[in-house]
Amino acid sequence: MVLGQGPSNSHDQTVFASDTLSARPSKSIAIVGAGSGGIAILKTIFDLPQEVRQDWEVVLYDQRRDVGGLWLEDLPGPLPQPPALPESPVYPLLRTNTPHPTMTYPNFTYPPFTPLFPGHQFVQKYHYDYAKHHGLLSHIRLHHRVASANWEGDAQSGRWDVEVHRLDPTNHRGEPLNVLRKSFDHLIVANGHNHYPHVPQWEGTEGWLANTPEGTPRREIIHSIYYRLPEKYTNRTVVIIGAGASGRDASLQVGKFARVAYQSLTPNTEPTPGANVIPKPRISHFTNDSIVFEDGTSLEDVDSLILGTGYEFRVPLLSKSDTPILAVDPDTTFNSTTAPTLISNLRYIFPLYRHIFSLAPGLPATALAFIGLPVLVANCPSDIAQSLLVAHALADPSILPNRAGALADLVAREETLRGEGLDPYYVGHRLISPSETDHDYQDSLVEYLKDVGALPKDTPKFVEEWRRLGRAQSRLLGRGWERAVQLGQDREWLDGVETEAQWADLLTRLAEWQQAYEKEHGVPTEELVSYE
Repeated sequence: MVLGQGPSNSHDQTVFASDTLSARPSKSIAIVGAGSGGIAILKTIFDLPQEVRQDWEVVLYDQRRDVGGLWLEDLPGPLPQPPALPESPVYPLLRTNTPHPTMTYPNFTYPPFTPLFPGHQFVQKYHYDYAKHHGLLSHIRLHHRVASANWEGDAQSGRWDVEVHRLDPTNHRGEPLNVLRKSFDHLIVANGHNHYPHVPQWEGTEGWLANTPEGTPRREIIHSIYYRLPEKYTNRTVVIIGAGASGRDASLQVGKFARVAYQSLTPNTEPTPGANVIPKPRISHFTNDSIVFEDGTSLEDVDSLILGTGYEFRVPLLSKSDTPILAVDPDTTFNSTTAPTLISNLRYIFPLYRHIFSLAPGLPATALAFIGLPVLVANCPSDIAQSLLVAHALADPSILPNRAGALADLVAREETLRGEGLDPYYVGHRLISPSETDHDYQDSLVEYLKDVGALPKDTPKFVEEWRRLGRAQSRLLGRGWERAVQLGQDREWLDGVETEAQWADLLTRLAEWQQAYEKEHGVPTEELVSYE
């Protein structure tokens, strides 16, 4: 299985697409990140009519060895030790927790016989195949890290001063081979939000870590970004923090090997279905000998803590200067209307129009865009929906509302969330509100483009009904797929399934098959992965 471009393409590359141009392009665009978001916006820009973008310069930078973002695993070898971070959070047993047909870019399916809930290798290969099929690879500069980007101008005009480090392909952590500088009109940040771990702070952790009982494994507290194999925890007592995707997977996997596994949960949260864990409340503090929980109970024999506590919204390339484009302040008192620049409180980057365009007072409307900030979405289709708005706005900025109108739209969204009992500055980019589901959000972007005349009025709904139903039935489909695998029928189910319509039909048939089984036998325990 070929997962990359190979040494001849990925190691010795032209630095900048414009170096050989005889005239300055009419528009220059830098994209950061070759995961699902970066690939989506690159493809969507090149889907614009040739006469619109014929003299544009578009280049995508990614620091890694291949496309695929977080789905591209780290190179073999030991992981870096904190505070250094792995390049990817993926672990060998990672599989998708939604069926892959619901996760695809429109009109580009996974290959025949791909397992319905594939491992990360399949997902990374899918992104590579998509980029190759659409001729995008020549516009992607691998082993290039965007170190900083500073806006030189004002709210009416200016350019980005971008510093790019060309990395040694054999040692990304070493000194760059070259430091390059380049100016761009537009910057699109698509570098994901699963890289900078959120590590809660508790009183007493240093004393607890320093007092490992004699004859037991050295005590440890690790974030799930460092988690790889559950066998490491054989015969250990483990506390897993959280019930998100990482916490669920760690609970299901580690619980099979640990002497005892506990899952520490926020109030009103259920332990992972099917996991061999004992639920505990949130941690209050540590002593030298024990972990104390909020209900006053404690554990004295814990060897390891795995923190499935999520990630922080940081974009260091925008936060390097003395007057950063993106200020980071978890305790900020600014809000979307008072913020003097973009601000991240580590959960929410604001003010942004529709989770995409910067509304910072000192930037033009299309100078800075983000692709891929929404959480709890199917990334590939969501990234395409966002990219449609960005690409059309780059071609014609007048389709966007003025800053006052865009800000009013943002404030109205935040007020709606408050009316539903949600704090927009805590919820951030998580699409959990009944008024802003992931699919409704995607449809709203396309409907907006139809309303302003950028797309034909007869453009169909962006999200097909089978995608909506498939994601809603993920857990049912997951149980059905597990049963098919256990019965040795998985290849039979996949036989002859190639087109998008055929994958959609498979989801319908599998759901009906499993529903009939559960009506007679009850709901079985989920194994290996928690589908959601």
